[in-house]
Amino acid sequence: MTNAEHQSPRAPLHARLRGILTAMEEEPRLRRAVLMICIVAALVRCTFQLVVAPPVHTAEDYNIARHLLAGEGFSYGEHGPTTIKGPFYPALLALFLALFGDPQGLQAVALFQHLLYAALPWLLFRIGSELGIPRIGALAGLLFALHPSYVYNATVAENTAVFVFCGALWGLLLLRSRTAARPALKALPMGALLGGFVLEKPVAVPLLIASLAVLPRGRRHLLGFIVIVAALVLLPWSIRGALLFGDPTPTRTYSAYLTFLYSWTPEFAVHPRYALSQEFVRRLDSLYRLPESAALPEMRRMALDIIRQHWGLWLERTLVHALVYWWVPPRYWGNFSVEFVAVRLLPVVLLNALTVLGFVRLWRLRRDFASLLLLALLCFTVGYALNHVVNIRYKLEVEWLQLYAAAAALEALLLRLHRAAYGTSSGATAGSSSG
Repeated sequence: MTNAEHQSPRAPLHARLRGILTAMEEEPRLRRAVLMICIVAALVRCTFQLVVAPPVHTAEDYNIARHLLAGEGFSYGEHGPTTIKGPFYPALLALFLALFGDPQGLQAVALFQHLLYAALPWLLFRIGSELGIPRIGALAGLLFALHPSYVYNATVAENTAVFVFCGALWGLLLLRSRTAARPALKALPMGALLGGFVLEKPVAVPLLIASLAVLPRGRRHLLGFIVIVAALVLLPWSIRGALLFGDPTPTRTYSAYLTFLYSWTPEFAVHPRYALSQEFVRRLDSLYRLPESAALPEMRRMALDIIRQHWGLWLERTLVHALVYWWVPPRYWGNFSVEFVAVRLLPVVLLNALTVLGFVRLWRLRRDFASLLLLALLCFTVGYALNHVVNIRYKLEVEWLQLYAAAAALEALLLRLHRAAYGTSSGATAGSSSG
């Protein structure tokens, strides 16, 4: 009887697995594969947006953009000048509305956000490559391309897509600046990004500052350059705040107080236990109708009073919020439609499980990177838990980082399958991603 007759029925599957792992050992082939993933993702996403044409959901940014187009300045509703949002995304939205019209500009914005998300696998791979774990970076990119929540999120006209792209770009620039021949060329956009994060997504700022510790001692002079560029980005907005509100705040002050206070109302509280009286609701609603400059001082007092008078409840609520952040907000509880289960519930369960399984392995491969990922997840969890967790998109701002741990778990599974098929003597293919 020939050797072929003795082959296991699983031999073709094993051969294909070996081929995949062998290809994943070669970084040029990985690079081509990830580039192909990006191209396919862009084509699929754009086809979906143009053919299906899902409605583009809007938030405060759209209202501000329309005020900008009407020549009424950076204003929101009837409130007049506002700091409820940072300046960049509403300005970007206004540009698209000016170029393509309203509401056609919203569809153009969705296409733009789909393209940003389609490029994310490349950035995730390049970060992994810079860290010496290109295979994990490539798998993280593949997982991102397959993540349905990020497909849906591209159809929401708010800044999550831009933030995620810029967050990955920051990571790549930071890693490249360690060895670049002309590091100032990396530090300049990093300073601009840091200033933009302060304005648009201040919850990320502690993490970004902490990440600068990876710069080698000989490159620490870049820190001053980054801070100066960031300060220049913040200066116009701070001057505006001083002139209009008497407060040179460089970030979204009104939004921070407004979301914190409304999270204590029966409508938005995660549980009736954390809802304050109807008198509190009426007082807050009356402030919301005032111009922002008049409402801000009283909102600040109300927020501080809650913390002083209900500090125990606030700390308890913060722990509950942290758990909610890693699941889904209460407003979505009971939604078991096929669409919601496929787009959000199932990905959350699978990703959380893979994160736990893969984080230990990632820690062994790159402890510095795993530590930074852990800090990122902690920073966002605590930041939002202290304030409010009413929207799913807040978790999407950091969920892409979990994909590295999930990719480490998947790589371990592939290697285990390979060893089961061929034993431990099959060469470099059975090695770790770190080589």
